[in-house]
Amino acid sequence: MNALKKLFTLFIITLLYSCGGSSGGGGDTPPPPPPPPTPKATTLIAPADKTECLDGENVEFSWNASENTDSYTIIIKNLLTAQSVSQTTTSTKVTIKLEVGQPYSWYVVSSSNTSTTTAESGKWKFYLKGEQTLNYAPFPADLTSPKSESSVDAGSIKFEWSGSDVDTGDTLTYDIYIDSANPPTTRVRTGYASSTLDYTISEGGTYYWKIVTKDNHGSNSESGVSMFKVVE
Repeated sequence: MNALKKLFTLFIITLLYSCGGSSGGGGDTPPPPPPPPTPKATTLIAPADKTECLDGENVEFSWNASENTDSYTIIIKNLLTAQSVSQTTTSTKVTIKLEVGQPYSWYVVSSSNTSTTTAESGKWKFYLKGEQTLNYAPFPADLTSPKSESSVDAGSIKFEWSGSDVDTGDTLTYDIYIDSANPPTTRVRTGYASSTLDYTISEGGTYYWKIVTKDNHGSNSESGVSMFKVVE
């Protein structure tokens, strides 16, 4: 009889395990849902890059629709005053009033209602026409290396930037300023034709640099100041 009871108990235990195991949970845990799709970067249409914008202070901006995007934020920066304006829209076109006779940059940020990730378009520049002029000042240079607030090793440091001008036939040269003071006042090159420079800094510390871009008509523009650290 005891052997029969033991056999019966073993049968019950086996049956319980086959119906869900000792945890009593019943089945495998379902996999987590996939993350929501992230928005893609849009491509800009108008105003075109490095061009003169049509006369008038009301500028129409347009761009292509991007995937997984519910809204767009356009950011426009006056390259002389460094002041920015922005506007969020669900459309791919918006008209914004700007000051004429000024250079601007603009780009668009794509956003989704279901994701915290955003995507930025490329950045374009244009001049908004003002009074009739035979020559436009060059666009302020974009400082690309060393990156702002980055750290670099002491020694020969590669400085890189990009310059551009609406007047495509103009010749551009650069004055390069590098200093431990902000803003930098030490001019290390004058009338420099290239957009890259190897310059030696031996002492560690915080440094600042900027570029003044000049064209062959005597017009010029000044980049913003960028900071970097030199590590010995």
